[in-house]
Amino acid sequence: MYYELINHATKSYPFLIEHTNVKYIPHFHDEIEIIFVLEGRLSITIENNSFVLESGEICIVTSGLIHNLYSYEPSKTFVMKAFPVVDLVNIQLHDAIIVPNAKCYKKLKRYILDIMAEHQTKAPGYELSVNIGVQKIFLTILRDMEYSLLGDHARIKQTNKSEFLNSVMAFLEQYYAEDFGLEDVANHLNYTKSYFCHHFKRITGVTFWSYYTIFRLEKSIQLMKKHPQKRYLEISERSGFKNVRSFNQAFKQYHYCTPREYMKKYYALGEEE
Repeated sequence: MYYELINHATKSYPFLIEHTNVKYIPHFHDEIEIIFVLEGRLSITIENNSFVLESGEICIVTSGLIHNLYSYEPSKTFVMKAFPVVDLVNIQLHDAIIVPNAKCYKKLKRYILDIMAEHQTKAPGYELSVNIGVQKIFLTILRDMEYSLLGDHARIKQTNKSEFLNSVMAFLEQYYAEDFGLEDVANHLNYTKSYFCHHFKRITGVTFWSYYTIFRLEKSIQLMKKHPQKRYLEISERSGFKNVRSFNQAFKQYHYCTPREYMKKYYALGEEE
């Protein structure tokens, strides 16, 4: 999980993308995220609660929540991120999954499809139309969905969690390609090793080493896309893996293919997953 530094919305326009076989590692951000499954199904985890999203279903992830997406079968997914209006900043939805028989489903689906069409065609005034669609979604959340306002205790707890995670991410960004142990991470953050391991697992739902592996794989994918001419030995070393064999094994475990197969699929799709 990390505070997402790429794929952000701006204050004037949302971030919009259509994914094939989406894979998002655990992360969090200030925007509200709208996920609409166009085909297939995928798994989503929000703050240690896991769900399966079926074709046609919608998921809304509010600000600051740790979440990840993973497609276990061929799928197409539309993802939108937009900065929330003030009234939506400190809320907790009672149900983040909107199924077809939900009260607000038809309206939300119509607004999402309109946003997708406007963004794709880019007719004159499309930015205005997209932003109007985003505001309609926000209004629907406020008027038609059940939610609770976060109290002072909950806000402080979320702030403390974000500060802890940002500290971990800062350490990984600096040292992910180097050889270190759990004691090094814990000492750097002024925790005991046992407390750090327990606290990290309780917040994220995964062990530190599991996340560290996913983090390095994400770095390797970024490197392969940026430097397609580099050998896999160099990619593995720059991503913090001891050798190509361990790099390939980790890649197969989490992506069900080799790095070479992944890049072939990436160029065949012509899009960034």
